[in-house]
Amino acid sequence: MKKIKLIVAVIIVIGLGYFSLSYFGILGNNNAELEYKTEKVTKGNIQTAIAVDGNIVFDTWKLNFFESGTINKINVALGDKIKKGQVLAQLDASKEDSKVQQSSAELSTSILNKNTLASDGVDYEIKKKAYEYAKDRLDAEDDLYDKYVDSEGKNSTQALAQRVKVKLAEAEVANIKKQLEQVEAQYQGALYQVDKSAAALQQSRDNYRDYQIVAPVDGAVVAQINGTAGDIYISNQNTTAAPLMTLINPDSFWFEADVEDVDALKISQDMKAYINLDVYPDRKFEGKVIFVSPVAELDSNDLATYKVVIAIDSTDVKLLSDMTGSADLVSSEVRDVLMISNVAVKNKLGKQVVIIKKDGNFEEKEVQTGFTNGKTVEIKAGLNVGDEIVIVK
Repeated sequence: MKKIKLIVAVIIVIGLGYFSLSYFGILGNNNAELEYKTEKVTKGNIQTAIAVDGNIVFDTWKLNFFESGTINKINVALGDKIKKGQVLAQLDASKEDSKVQQSSAELSTSILNKNTLASDGVDYEIKKKAYEYAKDRLDAEDDLYDKYVDSEGKNSTQALAQRVKVKLAEAEVANIKKQLEQVEAQYQGALYQVDKSAAALQQSRDNYRDYQIVAPVDGAVVAQINGTAGDIYISNQNTTAAPLMTLINPDSFWFEADVEDVDALKISQDMKAYINLDVYPDRKFEGKVIFVSPVAELDSNDLATYKVVIAIDSTDVKLLSDMTGSADLVSSEVRDVLMISNVAVKNKLGKQVVIIKKDGNFEEKEVQTGFTNGKTVEIKAGLNVGDEIVIVK
């Protein structure tokens, strides 16, 4: 009796397996077997993303002289770490040296002249003392005139003679006052001349800097030098030739891509990014979008593209400029979830079901799904990691 029950049970299991496979299309109506494949339930991340191609870009400075001439000195070597304001290279600037020295001498003369005419300067002090002496003398002559008027009368010989002396003293005061005012005016002119000489010296120094390449930042590294002392350098700021010197910041880099307008409209700042570099096929770098240019750039075919800049999270992997790869810019994502191919899930009588293969047998199983990107679907309940799922080819 037990043996009969066992046989019946086996028949029932086989019957259920056949029904499930027929329902999912693994067996046809003519009992002909269809091709199918299996896959394992895995755990990972599912995302909807925009794929873009691009490359690694380092913070870079391309430096040239603004003047032409003979390269006098290259003060750095490849790999040197530089400081802001450091003179990296110099052209022969003998003529400009002379101009700087001349402007400096003229400024010194102007300052000396200004100091002489200043309120505490020699010329001003002499005129000031002379003016004070003339006023004292005028006061004395006035007092003596008043004395003669009181004692001898206004029309007396002494009073009239003294009156002439008073007039002469008044004229002297007026004359010296005018001289003092002239010194004050000359001082203002001297101030202007100092400013003018200082501006001329600054212009000479600025012109001199055109014969130098000066480090614009701290901490950058010399990555390229295209010249040596003695070379003739021709200045052409519009040329596409390699710059005399290139600096990079080894600690400042990003992934850069150019995308068409359709994709640019879908990309926003702070979008999560997963970067795959061709040189590291088994490594995925994480980052986020920090800039989407609103201004188009035209390529050689007049195709408009928009620049997208992606910051890369800190990594111990060595990165080099212009390493190529791609980036997936994530608009939505679930992480560390059970997942299978979307096509493995079927809707049966309002329920979501899959067929699992176990020990050579097929079994229908109800599942609860979650997030999907159209290719992969999240399994919230019903399956475990490693379960083998049947997919019709």
